[in-house]
Amino acid sequence: MMVDTNETERLTEERPDRTAWTATGAGVLGALAMTSCCILPLVLVSLGVTGVFIGQLTALYAYKWVTFSLAAVALGYGFWKAYRPVPAESCGTCARPVDRGIMRGLLWSALAVVLLALVFPYVAPRILTF
Repeated sequence: MMVDTNETERLTEERPDRTAWTATGAGVLGALAMTSCCILPLVLVSLGVTGVFIGQLTALYAYKWVTFSLAAVALGYGFWKAYRPVPAESCGTCARPVDRGIMRGLLWSALAVVLLALVFPYVAPRILTF
């Protein structure tokens, strides 16, 4: 059974590249995981959410560098996919290229959250003493 190469090229052109959005989602989830040990408990208490589970979230601090590593890899790949130039021939017959503005905004926001989570343990004692 022979497969027509034109048919496979046409099917490949019709399928959008979802890896960029997957990397963006992984970066956002990594940023949220970074906040789970330090910032998330403070935000929950500030919103009036109480419970024993909030104290248990600080146990995730031991995994801070693991979540940072995963978030950094996902954000790096997401930024690479969001900012790399897309050649016109790879677009094929698409009517308009995918707007990557939302993707870039999400990635920059996730990067800001990751950086905030990294510096928060060092800045928080100075902020909370006022």
